[in-house]
Amino acid sequence: MEEFDFVVVGGGPGGCVTASRLTENPAVSAVLIEAGPDRRGFLDINTAATPIILGPKKSSNNWGFDTVTDPGLNNRKDYHILGRGLGGGSSINTLMYMRGHRSDYDDWATMGNPGWSYKEVLPYFKKAENNQSHHNEFHGNEGPLWVEELRTDNPYHDIVKQACKESGLPFNPDFNGASQEGYNSVQVMMKNGERHHTGKAYILPYLDSRDNLKVYCDTECTRIIFEGNKAVAVEVINNGQKRTIRARKEVIIAAGGILSAKLLLLSGIGDPKQLLPLGIPLVHELPAVGKHLHDHIDIVLGYHIPADPNLLGVSPTGGFSMLKALWRWRKQRRGMLTTNFAELTGFLRLTPESPKSEIQYEFVIALAMDHGRDIYWKHGMSCHVMILHPKSRGSVKLASANYQDDPLIDFAYFEHPDDLATLVAGTKRIAKVFETPTFKKLIKQDLITDHCKTDEDWSEFCRNTGGTNYHPVGSCKMGPDATDSVVNERLKVHGLEGIRIVDSSIMPKICGGNTMAPTVMIGEKGADMIKEDWHI
Repeated sequence: MEEFDFVVVGGGPGGCVTASRLTENPAVSAVLIEAGPDRRGFLDINTAATPIILGPKKSSNNWGFDTVTDPGLNNRKDYHILGRGLGGGSSINTLMYMRGHRSDYDDWATMGNPGWSYKEVLPYFKKAENNQSHHNEFHGNEGPLWVEELRTDNPYHDIVKQACKESGLPFNPDFNGASQEGYNSVQVMMKNGERHHTGKAYILPYLDSRDNLKVYCDTECTRIIFEGNKAVAVEVINNGQKRTIRARKEVIIAAGGILSAKLLLLSGIGDPKQLLPLGIPLVHELPAVGKHLHDHIDIVLGYHIPADPNLLGVSPTGGFSMLKALWRWRKQRRGMLTTNFAELTGFLRLTPESPKSEIQYEFVIALAMDHGRDIYWKHGMSCHVMILHPKSRGSVKLASANYQDDPLIDFAYFEHPDDLATLVAGTKRIAKVFETPTFKKLIKQDLITDHCKTDEDWSEFCRNTGGTNYHPVGSCKMGPDATDSVVNERLKVHGLEGIRIVDSSIMPKICGGNTMAPTVMIGEKGADMIKEDWHI
């Protein structure tokens, strides 16, 4: 039987950060277990190719889950891209470095989670970050996670900024600085024009130099093993072979906003009303496991801009542009193949009285619909619009006791009526950006919402096309009440010993922005908590 001080399950941002930080001490051993592959090669470093190739379908690199039928989406199922492999979501996402609003973290603290206010988490954001542009009290410049400006040199940055200005939106020089509202080009987790996922930042540089750090990829964890109320080991499958890996100190779950809850349930931790009918013996009753799931509800606008070589498109023009882009990327690590697709973003308050932005919008340099599965044989731009602080709450449940079966994912989109009203108001406002003089002279056709004239039209559009922005959180909620949360403020699972959760699933409320950088912060803070508790 293999044995380590710490067994970390999940090679995404939470797991990579935690395993790396713990093994900075050579006296501490840890193993990082990841169900997907150890990513290296072209898809590891090229940002443009990864989402296009890996996003549209389920594979060894993408869990590719379908949700349950959702009444809020007019009885549709939604498709949920979820990174699988070293780096997790950061190895397949659009790489935006975004923290959310400072009051998001103050809210976490006031919900009974001391230590999680903005003032207290900011040092961990800074500890992780190596920002190439901003050098001030809000940013770090010596961390492992490289953050830089996009290298696409795309003229549409100026075009979009001019249109936003004409539309009356404010400019923001730094979304992660003094204020959040406004538009700008994004900063991304890239290094010299290459994808810089958390595996590259925190794990791969140390594999040859740290004998106390092991990484097992293509290895799926099937359950956590307990002795009494203490987690002591995990059961894993690799190449069809089952084996047990023991933890001398702790099992750390970092499988993400959906799969951490699934693993707890498979291990007998949850609501007995769900587990016992599936034949799963109850280890510990914890009714909040899998509850409180939520996400940034998102729609996509789309506009035809004919044969523009600066926009990705399926056409002879697009093909020629991509050949030139490939040459430039190989020589300079610049140009279109350094794109993250959503090259500009912004945050919007719907009224002057709003304390913080309710809406985020993302300008994409391609017609990318239905998670990249709906291909338009033309050039254009799309724009994501999402609500930042949804009130709807869903769940993660098991379909069966078989670890290979996909979980039952129910985001319950628009379950709370305020979410639909907020998204309609935000979508109408952002659509006006494409009615400005700058865009009017470029756009040939509104491909998606030309029929929307009334609020009822916009509401139906949101229900017919809305879905995930790939930010699942809350299914292992942090809080003081064991009847309504899963972990306490130290990220320890209520009522159990030797087990913590260190990933986005612990967010009691979703942060107002992309969730990758906050999950890295959770990993940094979680690792320090573990070191403090074990005096290592």
